[in-house]
Amino acid sequence: MAQDAASMDPIVYNSLVARAHLRSIRMTTSQFDMKPEALNLDPDAWRNNVVAGVLDSFLENENGSLYGVFSFNVVCRYGRKRVLSIGATYLASYRIQGACDEGACELFIERVGKVATYPYFRGLVAMLTAQAGLMMQPLPVLSFAPRSIDSAAVLEQGSQAVGTPKRRRLPAK
Repeated sequence: MAQDAASMDPIVYNSLVARAHLRSIRMTTSQFDMKPEALNLDPDAWRNNVVAGVLDSFLENENGSLYGVFSFNVVCRYGRKRVLSIGATYLASYRIQGACDEGACELFIERVGKVATYPYFRGLVAMLTAQAGLMMQPLPVLSFAPRSIDSAAVLEQGSQAVGTPKRRRLPAK
């Protein structure tokens, strides 16, 4: 279970973020199940439920490797009937320079790893539904929107310390 972001020391976490480099993202399993009647239904009338989560994370300090295993599923229903389900798991691999706090690594995988792998699942869903002849809307994007104004203020203040590029105005013509 990932450490609570509120209790994580920002200096420790930001140090990890600065030293982590994505090596690879690989799909390890996939599943597609479509009921034939889905072809006669309007996908815009479906209720789509997307579930994203971390199955496992592990750190190999001796060789500077951090891994996360992620599970994504979408279930589409028309009324109460399940008409389409797609699932996949992905393995993300990061290279970490230097020693690493285990709690920070778990939080990093939960936040950064999930956001890094989710576009691969969105692409898989788009490809599979197109190949099945369905004109389905793209899945929503993941977001970590602040839950309160105080959280937004903390994010805004911390954004300069995390290494976020400063905004520059383009020269006027």
